[in-house]
Amino acid sequence: MNIGRMSQAQWIAAISAVAVVVSLFLAWGGASGDVPDIPDLPESTPSIPGVPDAGSLQEEVEDAAELTGWESQNTLDLYLAIVAGLVLVNVLMVAMGNREGLPFAPPAATFLLGAIGVVLTAYVLIDVPEGAERKIGIYLATASIIGVTVGSYLQLRDQVSEGY
Repeated sequence: MNIGRMSQAQWIAAISAVAVVVSLFLAWGGASGDVPDIPDLPESTPSIPGVPDAGSLQEEVEDAAELTGWESQNTLDLYLAIVAGLVLVNVLMVAMGNREGLPFAPPAATFLLGAIGVVLTAYVLIDVPEGAERKIGIYLATASIIGVTVGSYLQLRDQVSEGY
C-alpha cells in the first residue's frame, strides 16, 4: 500500500469521510434541560415482573434524552455513510495502486453527493424541533461533509487541469 500516491485533495476528502462516520456515533440532538430523577419506590412495594426498577429506568430516560446520528434521522445517516464509504473505498483503491480509483465514483460524483449531503445536514442543523437542542455530532457531520465536498471539488479541479 502506497499512501504517498494520494493527493492533498484526496487526503482532505478521506479525513473528512472518517469524521463523517465518527459523527454518526456522536449525539446529534436531544431534550433540552435536565432529566428529572425518578424516585425510588418504598421497599415494601412488590416488584412487578417485566417492569424495570427505578435505577435502570433512570438510565433509559437519560439515554433517550440524547440521540446519535444513527438514531435521530430516517435516511440521512445511511446517505452520509454511503458517501463516506465511496470516498474511503476510492482512497483505498488509489492507495493500493489503482490511480483512477473506483470507476463509478469519480470526484465529480462524490462532489455532487457531498453537495447534496451539505444541504441535507444544514437543513437538519437549522430545523430543530421545539424543546430539543443541537449536540456536537450534527456540527461535526456538517463540517465533515463540507470537507468531503471540498476535497472532491479539489480532486475534480486537479483532474481538469491535468487534461489541459
